[in-house]
Amino acid sequence: MDRQTPKYNSLRDYIQSNEQNKELFDLKEQFDEALWCEHLEELYNREEVSCGRDKAFYEKRLHEMRSLTDDSALISFLKYKALPKFCDFDCDGTVRKDYLRQGYYSWFPREIYRTLWNWKDLCRTEDVEFKFATIKQFAHSCYERDMQMGPDTMNSFWITFSAYLISNYRDTYRWNNFKNTVFFKDGENGKQRNRADRIKEFIEGDENYVRSEKIKEFAALTHTVGNLVLVPAGYNGYRGTQPCIKDYLDLSLDNLLHVWDGKKYLGENSEIRKQNYIKYINTFFLWDYVDDHYEPVPLCESHQKQMETQRKTGRLEAKGVLPPTEEIDDLCGNINDRILRRSRFMIAMLRIAFGIDSNGKDVELRYTYDGKYCEDWADWNVSGIYKKIVEEVFLTNRVYTGAYDEVVSVIKKIADGSPDEELVSNILNC
Repeated sequence: MDRQTPKYNSLRDYIQSNEQNKELFDLKEQFDEALWCEHLEELYNREEVSCGRDKAFYEKRLHEMRSLTDDSALISFLKYKALPKFCDFDCDGTVRKDYLRQGYYSWFPREIYRTLWNWKDLCRTEDVEFKFATIKQFAHSCYERDMQMGPDTMNSFWITFSAYLISNYRDTYRWNNFKNTVFFKDGENGKQRNRADRIKEFIEGDENYVRSEKIKEFAALTHTVGNLVLVPAGYNGYRGTQPCIKDYLDLSLDNLLHVWDGKKYLGENSEIRKQNYIKYINTFFLWDYVDDHYEPVPLCESHQKQMETQRKTGRLEAKGVLPPTEEIDDLCGNINDRILRRSRFMIAMLRIAFGIDSNGKDVELRYTYDGKYCEDWADWNVSGIYKKIVEEVFLTNRVYTGAYDEVVSVIKKIADGSPDEELVSNILNC
């Protein structure tokens, strides 16, 4: 079997391709298994990086890399979760301090952040071996020069899927508080890799093991562009392990705005925090997750009750975090719709940034830009009109109502009468 190579050689190739449903593209297809294996084989004879492990250890890892995307989206997801951290690949581009090679193999999502939000994760260095020293774990973006940010998956499929398994198969699974996900009751093979492998075996043995079509759709969408975001440094790990949030975006936004636990990622002062929060929603295209007053919209009924309780008590509550069985389809349906809409909008913004119309035609880009951030953004290699949109539409404290409709209307007005009017209109009218 041939080793997997990335479907696209660059982010621009992806945007310019003739693939009809770009919003459905699974980033797991961007893993460069061939390159990873090539570098891994070099480790066989390099004592300084072998950590005392023999060739059999590496060969076992090579075997574990096989066939990421050959089956259904759910099985593909479980194969991905079964990969060891050693593989250095993460679909949202997250890197851990001890695994900076992940930035090398996970370049595709990181390029999305660089293009849309001027994320400065690249270091200037001559040490390019595996690009160890060229990737920062956290970096500032156009959102705020003084705020370090890192990648995150907005809506965690793994936690919701774990809740589904526990709700339907309590005799087999229990909640693992340390990992914040499903565990086997017998405690056998507690490592994440074996957990995912065993669940995969159950599903392959019974095609009706997972009866929810919404869950299956969520598995297909979790690693698409509309589920990627930058968050304040440290918040990725915090919200994923906080039992009162469990990685849910609606509860995460509620926490960022109201700081129920005292974590003030967006500012100590309540007024400053509110303004930073509004700008955060606008910058990262999160209008679907808030109402007309920018209060977070609960993704299911139990989350609504939890938010109401938090407002009454002034502290985080954990009772309503995991949705009961009857709410899982509703929760996943709401998440799926939001991922798809945001994916389409992000793809439209990438087209404007690259100067690629809806037919894949590369137009002549104008890079001139006279905004107040012009000098700061001089090395941001995107079109001038996109920088203007970022400054005048996204990096603002304006409260947009009607989700994407008003935002699109404002963007069109900014482009009216400019040489880029036809390009913007062509993209946003599709």
